[in-house]
Formats: sequence, structure tokens, C-alpha cells
Amino acid sequence: MDAIKYLVSGVDPIGRDADVPDGARVLADVFSRPEVFVDRVHVNVPTLTERRERRARIAGVLAVAAAAVTTGVLLTMNLGPLATAPSPAATSTAEATPFSTASTRPTSAPSPTATPAPEPPASTAATSVPLADEWLTYTSANGKVSFDHPGDWTVLRRPENPEYPAVDLDINDKEGKRIASLHYGASGGIGGACASPVPYEVLDSVELPLPYNASASDVIPPRFAYRVLLEADRVTASFGITSSSAGKDGKACMFYNVVSGPPESTLYSFADNFQVSAGGAQSTNSKIFSSLNEARAYMLTPEYIKAKRMLTSLRIVLSRQ
Repeated sequence: MDAIKYLVSGVDPIGRDADVPDGARVLADVFSRPEVFVDRVHVNVPTLTERRERRARIAGVLAVAAAAVTTGVLLTMNLGPLATAPSPAATSTAEATPFSTASTRPTSAPSPTATPAPEPPASTAATSVPLADEWLTYTSANGKVSFDHPGDWTVLRRPENPEYPAVDLDINDKEGKRIASLHYGASGGIGGACASPVPYEVLDSVELPLPYNASASDVIPPRFAYRVLLEADRVTASFGITSSSAGKDGKACMFYNVVSGPPESTLYSFADNFQVSAGGAQSTNSKIFSSLNEARAYMLTPEYIKAKRMLTSLRIVLSRQ
């Protein structure tokens, strides 16, 4: 009986219980008191039903444990560590092409780069500067006088006067309008008369490095000047190089666009008009405006801007003594 008990207790997965009573004694008790029927064995002896329930619970626990272990192995094999967050998918710079057999490897996103601006198309126009924007240099035959002028303006030599050898030129614009005249060399005297003085203003003035006779009376350093006479019914304007003031106390009746020069040219001029007077008959090249504002506005015209540049570019080379 002891061997049987040992085998039975060894089969019990829970283990042997040291408090389980002897089975022979329990049977003897049962059969010795037949008048009392009990449906339980000793309180410390589990019944068959309790053993079955215990085994069922143990089997369930073992099944759950086995399933958990199996699931953990599968997750480890297929998904890797559960604690690691999945990395974001890499981007590919290649586009899928229908029926393409080439594989596309994911690459990191490219760094932004500046896109160069497209080159302008090659011009089919001529590379030379248009004549209207081209400036030329005129130099007199004797090399004494030179100046710059627009390429589409014309420099014309006037007929020579044997009594007064000089460089005499007319400069016309592309329409043939005379813009200015130049005289450098021998000349006669000047004179003239005018009526009562009128208000007089200098609207523009630029001093020039030109030769002049500093000992002459009422002389000032040579300059380009744009001056006006404010007459009752008009404003008479003129530009040119000069070495004299037009009047006193803000009034004048006449002014000359001339420079008191060196002995080889005691008077020389480069201007639209040699002499300008109030109330007198003006040449066809005179500038007559209806108001002072209109005379000022003329300074913004291309004609004035080009004429000023031309006159202020005058260069004179004196003869060596």
C-alpha cells in the first residue's frame, strides 16, 4: 500500500503532501461505521473531483504559458524587438516606369540646390552701337581744336575768310537743325546796342579748363552757361561758353557767348548764338519760350543734354611760343 501511495503521489503534478492520511486507515474507518454515510473523505484528502479541477486549471495555465512563449518567439522572428519604434520609410528619387525591370534603391532626400537662371538667347542684332548713341571726336586740321559730338550730328566747315583765318564750324543735328557754331582764331571786334535792361537769370553753369585772358576787363573764368532774358512777352534763352557776366543787379539787355582768349584767338566762341539781346531781332536758332518754367524744362530735353556735353568737351591746344 505504501508503494501504491508513493506512485500515486509521484504522479500528482502538484507534489506529495506530507499531511495526507494513510489510506488503509481511512478505508477501515469507512467500513467500520456503515451506519453513517458521508460523501467526503478526510478534510485534508482532496476528492477526485477536486483533483480533476486542479489538473484542468494546471493544464489551462500550461496552455496559456505555452501559447505566450510561442507568440513571443514568432513576434521576435517576424517583427523584431517590440520596444523598438519602426524607422520611417526611405524616399526614392527614381520614378516608376511601366514595364521597367530595373530595381529602385531608396536614397535619402537630396539637399536643395539653387537652379541657375537660363542663359538669355544670343542676339541676332548687330553688335555695333547704334549711330544715334555713338559719340565721335572732331579734331580740326591744325590740331588746335577738338570736341566730342553725337555720331548722328554733322560737323560742317564754314567758308574761310582770308582776312581772319580761323576754325569755323557749324554742328547740325540729324534733321539738319543747327545746334551750335564754333569759332577759334583771328576775328574782328564786337559791338551792339540794346534798349532798356530786363530781368536776367543764369539757369545752368559749369566752369571749364579753357585758356583765357585773365587780364581782360570784367572777365571771369571760362564756363558753360545757360542764360535767359525775361522780357515782357517772352523768355529769350541761349547756351554757350563765356568769360563775362551778362549784367548787373540781376538785369541785362544783352550778353555775349564769347571767351576772351589768348593772343592767337583774342575772342573765341562755341554756342548756339554769338550775341543775344532783348527786344532785338533774333536769329532762326534763337530759343524763345513763353515762360521761365518752359525755359527750365528745355534743360531736360535730349537736345540740351547732348549740346551741353558737346560744348563742355571742348579742348584747345595752344601754339608753343
